[in-house]
Amino acid sequence: MTRAFRLLMYGLILASAAAQFALVPVMPVYAHRFGLSGFQQGLVLGATGLATLAVSVPAGTLSDRFGARRITLAAGLLMTIATFGQALAGSFPALLAARLAFGAGYGVLWTAGLCWLAAADGPRALSGSVASAGVGGVAGPAVSGALAQHLGLAVPLLAAAAGFAVITGGLAALRVPPGTAGSRPADPARLLAAGRDRAVIAAAAAVVIAGLSTGACALLVPAQLHRAGASSGQIGLVFAVAGILFAAGSALVTAAGRRAVTLPVICAGMLVLTAALSVGVLSTAALALIVILCLTTAARSVLWTVSYPLAATAAGRRGIGLGAAMGLLNGIWAATAVLGPLAAGLAAQDLGSRAAFGLTEAACAAALAITVAAAGHGRRFARRATAQGRPLARRMAARSLLTSGPGPGPDPVPADRAAGRTVP
Repeated sequence: MTRAFRLLMYGLILASAAAQFALVPVMPVYAHRFGLSGFQQGLVLGATGLATLAVSVPAGTLSDRFGARRITLAAGLLMTIATFGQALAGSFPALLAARLAFGAGYGVLWTAGLCWLAAADGPRALSGSVASAGVGGVAGPAVSGALAQHLGLAVPLLAAAAGFAVITGGLAALRVPPGTAGSRPADPARLLAAGRDRAVIAAAAAVVIAGLSTGACALLVPAQLHRAGASSGQIGLVFAVAGILFAAGSALVTAAGRRAVTLPVICAGMLVLTAALSVGVLSTAALALIVILCLTTAARSVLWTVSYPLAATAAGRRGIGLGAAMGLLNGIWAATAVLGPLAAGLAAQDLGSRAAFGLTEAACAAALAITVAAAGHGRRFARRATAQGRPLARRMAARSLLTSGPGPGPDPVPADRAAGRTVP
């Protein structure tokens, strides 16, 4: 039953990622059909992040308090309804509302669902969730682009809705423990202390960079490729290739285990991603866009795979609930997922695509600088604490001797030796 549960949970995560990215290759078609501006396109793409921002922290808190099973099943049902509604959307308001509803279910799944998975199958099962999302990121754009091109926009969405319904029903039929029901929620003081932890800062910065770059690339790359004459199927194929790189990178990081869950690895991933965005500042030719997409996606695979276990380790060290930690991380991602496409859409509309890539690169560089500074401060603080701890220990030992009175002194002379007798 544990294996069946793990496969169904991975399948639900895969389907959610596929449905999330299925909109990317067909966004130019929606823009043409509904006459969407750059800001409106960014709003539709960022709707999932906006809804996730609203539900992530409450979903994590409720999971810690009441258990994650019911909340996760409700998320699966909500995504089913929302995806079906998106397939039937005939206007911009209807499309936006469907994406907001889908985003709410998506955010709950990535918070409560991960808590349920970790509680029922162990923390190591979380690494497979990122790999599953990577596979969904491959399948979603490829299948959506091909089906939409030959059968219409509604077909891939109807297929996704059916998949959500089947998987959610399968999870409901399994008798799996509800997760973290009854755990005590973290108090505000511990949450603030966790926010000052350098591992949490690094994980949050990695999520910021991943979210901003995802939103910018999801908006700018399809639009520019569409202008260059690429069809929805071709755009989906490009994103599928990038998704394969994501899945491969995530699998390699997962295989490395704890050796990869370090600050230097996260900083290296941030550096590669930030540098890749500079290509878009120099050129927006089709080949340059493909290079940007592949490099940034590969770097994001490292950041996503490392950030979750890094934050979970810090949560255990700081004594906060896993649900609270996952909710905090997903809330940060959601904020950047909203700002990324919106800012990129406005910048591309008013300043051009190169400027949009440049602004995204500048924001990512700032997050990288904060991470490096926090890591350096943490190392200096640890060295200072170690250096101060040694004389403090010596002073405490001396004080203990003074307050305990005179010691026993040297061993007393045996009585028989003092009497002059020889001791054999």
